[in-house]
Amino acid sequence: MSDKTTLSHGRLKTRFTALGPYFREEISAPERYFFDSLSVCVDAEKDPDAREFWGWWFELAPTEDGFNYRYGVGLYDHKGDWVNESIPQEAREAVDKTLTNFYTKLYTLLDQELNLSLSPSAALTEPKLTGAK
Repeated sequence: MSDKTTLSHGRLKTRFTALGPYFREEISAPERYFFDSLSVCVDAEKDPDAREFWGWWFELAPTEDGFNYRYGVGLYDHKGDWVNESIPQEAREAVDKTLTNFYTKLYTLLDQELNLSLSPSAALTEPKLTGAK
């Protein structure tokens, strides 16, 4: 990469925020960027503070030439914690769609706009994601 300022924490936060509602600035730091999506409400009849959601979370860790990623899918519980839990079939399509849309945007930003790599982490337990063609 020719311009090291592209990797500054402030610039990355600005670029990640522009990807959409996924970036969680308040729990991100220069060594770990966190994203998530509350894709499908489990029970909309519950009070808003008690609602749970099916979705995904995604973490980026900087490397010398870009980022490694890992992610998970599961339940965002009423306490505000992600639980690695099997997603029911009726919610799986929506969760997969939001994850794929996010990853495509992230890949385009990092690979094509910023000329940075995006690779699966050695700690990844989910299937590898593929970038935009």
